[in-house]
Amino acid sequence: MDCSTVKKELIKAMEEFEVIDCHEHMLPEKNRLETAVDVFTFFTHYTHNDLIVSGMSESEYQSLYNHNIPLERRWEIFEPYWERIRWTSYSRAVLLAIQRFYGFEDLNRNTYEGISIAIQNNNNAGLYERVLKDACKIRIAINQCGMTDLGSPLLIPVMPLMYEMYTWEALSHPPFEPNATIQSLDDYLDAVRRYILRVKSEGVVGLKMRSNPFGHPDRAEAIRAFDSLRSGSVSTLPEFNPLRDYVVDETIKFAAKEGLVICVHTGYWGDFRKLHPLHMIPLIQRHPNAKFDIYHLGYPWVRDALMLGKGFPNVWLNLCWTHIISQKFAIDGMDEAIDLIPANKILAFGGDYRIPVEKIYGHLVMAREDMAEVLAKRIVEGRMTESQALDLAKKWFWDNAIELYGLKL
Repeated sequence: MDCSTVKKELIKAMEEFEVIDCHEHMLPEKNRLETAVDVFTFFTHYTHNDLIVSGMSESEYQSLYNHNIPLERRWEIFEPYWERIRWTSYSRAVLLAIQRFYGFEDLNRNTYEGISIAIQNNNNAGLYERVLKDACKIRIAINQCGMTDLGSPLLIPVMPLMYEMYTWEALSHPPFEPNATIQSLDDYLDAVRRYILRVKSEGVVGLKMRSNPFGHPDRAEAIRAFDSLRSGSVSTLPEFNPLRDYVVDETIKFAAKEGLVICVHTGYWGDFRKLHPLHMIPLIQRHPNAKFDIYHLGYPWVRDALMLGKGFPNVWLNLCWTHIISQKFAIDGMDEAIDLIPANKILAFGGDYRIPVEKIYGHLVMAREDMAEVLAKRIVEGRMTESQALDLAKKWFWDNAIELYGLKL
């Protein structure tokens, strides 16, 4: 049997799986329903970056969402840039969503008006259930949008682990408890601990941070940095500073004690040099009882992220976002992960979207394709049976996230 046939059979079988979506940024459904939508809704979030990199100015991009400008004029602005980005993985998720939900095979000057009408007609109550539950078979989406009241049993919250600690204003009125009385470092840490207990009681299963450079935590240095802001001897601390190092370390320690997963953005975004996955090694080593969920497979440092999963029992690797960064890289990374990482330590999918929820479907189609591509090759080579391959896929799409996050279904 050839790989192509086996791949189709695997995709068909995986389409019957229930899925744990391991990372989204979705707002409550009412927020989406209150948003003016049209074809350009599909180009919020990550496709924004592709458009800008292709040459679109930020003012042109913002004009796409100015509904005082006729749709036809906005299409004229958009069309030349669409032809530049249509082959990116980001854009493939757009096309798959348009095909599945709105019945148009392509996005072009003959279809953009019809797609706009269709998305407007679909922007009503039950949208999330139609997309997540009915189209994707997503049982739960682990979701970070800065709030815990998500208005749907389909969404389970993750909240930020760390906040700005560069200025006295930020320290004395922390956004997670703005009315706290903060006069000392211990006051601030007490507020952090109250925040963790509060959001845990509201259903939070993890706290999210970034894989930035962290120094060794030093309480005395942290107190000096805190006091320098409080006294006004300095107005701003550097982005990476001893206060941040110490507070983040103490926060991880307390969150782990409370059973919350530490979710970590690694790799691609902005100046991604600051987000190398290996920045996490000292924290992973200092907190062996904390569970670290390493997002995005560290792209572009895929092998470095894989080595975190290879070398540390308290690390899981999460392929959220990866399939829409590049399907080629996702396939290569998954193939190598099977060789390197125990089967219980990989999470296969997270859509990583906010407003254009329909694109979660497109991303999931791509994730299944990537998984099937990797597994089909192994089946044809005689390294796995089809039953074993599907068992592995089920672990990655379902079992492992339930175990890591302690989900009660």
